[in-house]
Order: sequence, then structure tokens, then C-alpha cells
Amino acid sequence: MSANLEQDSDRLCILRVGGELKKSELDTVESEFVEKIANAGTIKLLVLLENFSGWERNEAWGDTDFFFSHRDEFEKIAVVGQPQWEAQVLAFTGAGLRKGPVKFFPETGEAEARAWLAE
Repeated sequence: MSANLEQDSDRLCILRVGGELKKSELDTVESEFVEKIANAGTIKLLVLLENFSGWERNEAWGDTDFFFSHRDEFEKIAVVGQPQWEAQVLAFTGAGLRKGPVKFFPETGEAEARAWLAE
């Protein structure tokens, strides 16, 4: 599976994404987010792109229902990955369209990303 959601603490979730992200996998993770948000309220998210190779080609990516329904429930999103993905990931996560900030960190910046999320 290329997308795996873990609970790190009450309000911090970690999403590990490896290889090519499939829409069906993201849909599964979104369902898990709904549960976690229901229990915790707003959450912070750390996304770790591990050997990430992009998104599968699929017309279903146009479904923005989850984004618009839950965009204000993510207090902060930190993404750690290879710099080549920064612009696409920031667009994909809706940086600038969310209530909370989204920030990208290079693949060696996990500790920095965690510190930023903890602020």
C-alpha cells in the first residue's frame, strides 16, 4: 500500500506515502481522517513522502468533496519529501486555501517538520 495513516499522538497524524499514490488508497485514508477528526477535533498532519513517484493517472482526482468538507480541520500540514515534488504537493494539499498553513520540508527535514508542527 502506498498510503498509510498512523496516529502519533492525540492530535498528530502521520501519513506515509510511498511509490505511486492511487486514488482508492487516498479514499481509504480520507475515511480514517474523518474518524480521527471526530475524536480529536482539529489535527496536525505530518506527510512523509518515501520513494514517492507521483499520483496514478485517474479522472477521479477531480473529486474535491473531502477537501472542502474538512479543509479547516487540519491545524497544520507539514510535508517531507524530495524538493522536486514541492510545487505539486503544495497545490495538491491546497496550500493557501486552507485555514491552517501547509509547509514543505526536504527529505532530511523530518525533525524540523515535527518541530514546526509542535509550535
